[in-house]
Amino acid sequence: MTLLYILLAIIAFILWQIYRQKEEQKEQIANEKFEAEWEQKKKEELKDYPHLIGNIDYTWLELFGKLHVEKGFPHLKATWLIYLKESNNTKLNIVEVDLLFDLLWDLSEELLEHLEKYHESFKYEYEIAILTYWQIVAEKADTLIGKDLETIKKIFQSPPFTDIQKIASWFPKKVNHPAKEISFTDKKGLFPRESKGSALIQKKLKALGL
Repeated sequence: MTLLYILLAIIAFILWQIYRQKEEQKEQIANEKFEAEWEQKKKEELKDYPHLIGNIDYTWLELFGKLHVEKGFPHLKATWLIYLKESNNTKLNIVEVDLLFDLLWDLSEELLEHLEKYHESFKYEYEIAILTYWQIVAEKADTLIGKDLETIKKIFQSPPFTDIQKIASWFPKKVNHPAKEISFTDKKGLFPRESKGSALIQKKLKALGL
């Protein structure tokens, strides 16, 4: 009789495992279906930014996609304000770090002009890409507080700071695109390289009162 009880207990345990496995599979299928439907919904909502889908998190894309349309706030102005904050961060209080952010901004200007001239996009995509980059950089910049200059320089050689190098690849090249893609490193391969920025973008900033 004892063996029978043990056998019944084993059978019950196996049946419970099979039941839980089926329930987990149902839950997984339901979750996958929900995720697929949610993904499709987001793609439809953000169809005006096809080159950014898959490259920028939906949260930022939705937020910054609506920034100018609904709030009437220019993306370029928002980006410049983030840069201004980071290049004058009194918590870091290291002049050389401010200069690194200045270099990033000059490269951002240069990239924006390059994208406008040589890459295809839909409305606001260039600006949203650069704005998102700077938003993520600003979040990472908070972790630099308390670190020495050499450590900060090494951090600048890695994502998210170096992610600016990926942006051009998101957009198809126009027929007038130069043979070589824009580079963000100097002859020694160090990032960020020096840049004079962009007179075109500086003119746009001036028109915004900046």
